Amino acid sequence: MSERSKRPKGSPETPLSEFKFNPSRLDLKFSKNLLTVLDGYRINRTYDLGFIDKKINEGELPRIFIQQWGTMRKVLHRLAAIGPKVPGVESALNRRQIISFVAMASLSIAVVILLVTYAFQLPYLITFGLPLATIAIGLTLTSWITSAWYNRKIAWAIHYYIEENQGLVSNERRHLKKWVQNLVNHIASLMRKSGEDPEKNLIKFFSKDYTGIVVLKEPGGFRKHYVVKIRL
Repeated sequence: MSERSKRPKGSPETPLSEFKFNPSRLDLKFSKNLLTVLDGYRINRTYDLGFIDKKINEGELPRIFIQQWGTMRKVLHRLAAIGPKVPGVESALNRRQIISFVAMASLSIAVVILLVTYAFQLPYLITFGLPLATIAIGLTLTSWITSAWYNRKIAWAIHYYIEENQGLVSNERRHLKKWVQNLVNHIASLMRKSGEDPEKNLIKFFSKDYTGIVVLKEPGGFRKHYVVKIRL
């Protein structure tokens, strides 16, 4: 997941030591999405921040949040920037991208050949089209499996690197935890006021060391996150 996106207008930066996140006036849906993003960054799971920048540039978010976003965004970018610096991560990313490109290119070519074959009644192209389509499907499945494997390998490489360099982002992670806790409290307040059902507003978490939450599902299988209900 990419963290690169156009810098939004009107998001000045405040020194982190002086910064206190105030989520007031954020609506329920955006608060839930922002919580998942911030909590993900705590464990080096980076998200594309473009959806936030887009909302800011289109005037859909309150000014109090816009004034805070510059500082928050800088922290998230600092955490995301660690990955490529970890030994072995950049080469793994390149290999994953090459495999994905080859699979996509093969599938695209196979589709074009099959469409031309049936559109223009050129049966001799079937000789090439069907085997290529079979290969392309195999490559696509291989790409999906290897991408998952590379993602896991990269995540663990970054995890071990940070564990061996505890002071590298400890301050940023400490602030992220506070921001997520503020969002938990804010979401609980919104639901109490609106009468929303917590069971219908479950949230994806990657850590569970917060107060005011109830873990309904643990990570397992293909699910790499906790399913959490906010306690009112």
